[in-house]
Amino acid sequence: MAGILATIAVVVATILAGLSLIPQILKLVRTRDAAGVSSTWPAIGLVTNAAWCAYLLQAGLWPASISTILMVVFYSVVMWGLARAGRSLGASILRGALWTAFLVAITLVGGWLALGTVLGFSQFLQVTPAIVTAYRTAHPTGIAPATWWIAGTEGVLWGYYGWYHGDVPIMIFAATYVITSGLMLFRYYTVASQTSPLSP
Repeated sequence: MAGILATIAVVVATILAGLSLIPQILKLVRTRDAAGVSSTWPAIGLVTNAAWCAYLLQAGLWPASISTILMVVFYSVVMWGLARAGRSLGASILRGALWTAFLVAITLVGGWLALGTVLGFSQFLQVTPAIVTAYRTAHPTGIAPATWWIAGTEGVLWGYYGWYHGDVPIMIFAATYVITSGLMLFRYYTVASQTSPLSP
């Protein structure tokens, strides 16, 4: 029964991963309001999810890799939406390149377990720019709360999947996903939602 639930969890998490960034993309396209939305967040997210693809495939957890592939695509679209909204991406792309070099070096030196462990904690690095930007922006009206609700739910499902398979990096990733999503939602509902009626 636990195995069936784990399979269901990864299927639903995969679907949610494909949906999670859509509200943010739609809000950027519709309003071109990037206030409170970090450009480093999608740059790091793109690289991190590409690395997750490699880790999951070598671990034989290929069903889970579907969501990470989708996330690579959607983070790319978020970056396009930010550029369309007038945001400069040069510095963020450089940070993404540096993150890529670091992950490659970690894998070469420490192997897949080292990469998986770093990726487990990488959600903090990936989402920290988004959180810092949201908390530094007086009126972060560009945030799409639905993106973070979906992400938090996805984190819970990944947590169960990781627990069932005894994969510590996935469990760490899940915990950080839930925590960071909660921080973003707290910021939105205490500040941004009071200043903008546009909140898909």
